[in-house]
Amino acid sequence: MREVLMGIEHITDLQGYDHMLYLLALVAWASLGDALRVLLLATAFTIGHTITLLLAGMGWVHPFGGWIEFLIPVTIFCTALWNLRRNAGQGPSRVNRVTYVMTIVFGLVHGLGFSSFFRMMQDDGDGLVMPLLRFNVGVEIGQAALLLGFLALASLLQAAGVRQREQQVFVCAATGAVALLMALDRSPF
Repeated sequence: MREVLMGIEHITDLQGYDHMLYLLALVAWASLGDALRVLLLATAFTIGHTITLLLAGMGWVHPFGGWIEFLIPVTIFCTALWNLRRNAGQGPSRVNRVTYVMTIVFGLVHGLGFSSFFRMMQDDGDGLVMPLLRFNVGVEIGQAALLLGFLALASLLQAAGVRQREQQVFVCAATGAVALLMALDRSPF
């Protein structure tokens, strides 16, 4: 149960706002009618996150923290740009498959950013798979709550007259700008 709560906290902790920022950039185009696709995208992100947490937890991957801290906002910025070019209301298409793959790949990077903390919080006798599974259940719960709140707000704004494209441009511009500032601040160059 401790790992489930840690997973929820990982998503909702304002100190780790990069995860929230990534999710917002990822679903900038969405409203409540897109809830299933949004939750599937969040799960794709968790899959990527899980792979690198597992590999790092087993000691097979040793990320260089400075580069990972730089690459995390780069993934947010790239996602904002990717979704900015997307047509609002676009149905399932080849673009969405590319988005799912990109989301998994970017999840790999975000998982590396959290891997050292995850290794430290493990109990020696508990193994790796079950704590990681419980942690990811918490991550999924936290992501679902955050995303459903965003989708509800987006739907309310659209009901009040905000066009979907306006929402998309605003969210992509805001998340992209914050991510760009984060990347410049964390630049390893």
